[in-house]
Amino acid sequence: MPGFNKLARLVDFCEKKFYGRFRWFLRKKQSKGYGIHSPFAFDLITSVIYSPYSFYPFSDFREILSQNDINPDSITPFNHLSFRLVHYLQARDILEINSGIGINTLFLMAPSSHIHCTCVEEGGEKVNVAEYLQKQTGRKSEIISSLSACEGKRCDAIFINQDGSYIPDIHTLTELSHSGTFWVLHPIKKGRAKQFWDEIVHDVRARITFDLKDTGIVFLRPDFSKEHYLV
Repeated sequence: MPGFNKLARLVDFCEKKFYGRFRWFLRKKQSKGYGIHSPFAFDLITSVIYSPYSFYPFSDFREILSQNDINPDSITPFNHLSFRLVHYLQARDILEINSGIGINTLFLMAPSSHIHCTCVEEGGEKVNVAEYLQKQTGRKSEIISSLSACEGKRCDAIFINQDGSYIPDIHTLTELSHSGTFWVLHPIKKGRAKQFWDEIVHDVRARITFDLKDTGIVFLRPDFSKEHYLV
């Protein structure tokens, strides 16, 4: 039996190594748009997710954070991606869950003055900082302490910070969505956040899903064929 156990461990190791290399190869290939047959998915990957272009709020917000003694390096590629998604998909009614001090909120509202952003955040001090930062940009989101206040609401986009204190279930998210809604989850690599992301990927209601290593994007449109992309 000792020999059998060693062989089983070797097989398991080889499978994991092969699967890891396969995922790496597939991600590298699909991130360039190769093998993507859906025009929508190809456009999103090449024009939004891996867009080389910058926008003026990217530098403006760094300056605002710096002026308010917040490290401008707190701005991450995820914040830039949030702006690009909202801008490209023209989302107007946005829900942000666990919005923190509101750095990502600035990027969500920046694409258009017609955007209405509802933020769910329990931390009072974080809310105060978020409201102050928004004043610097002349914008104002609606900040609530509980998702229950959104009952009956239908959003164009839902952004979820999975490092926050509250992660809704899929049923709750679908109740807050319409057929054209998209979801963005970050991070998705570890623990409960990874488990929730895996659950979403395998749910039939999630028609197209994009795994960006630590960010997940979900589209619910029923006319889409079910696809999962590693980009």
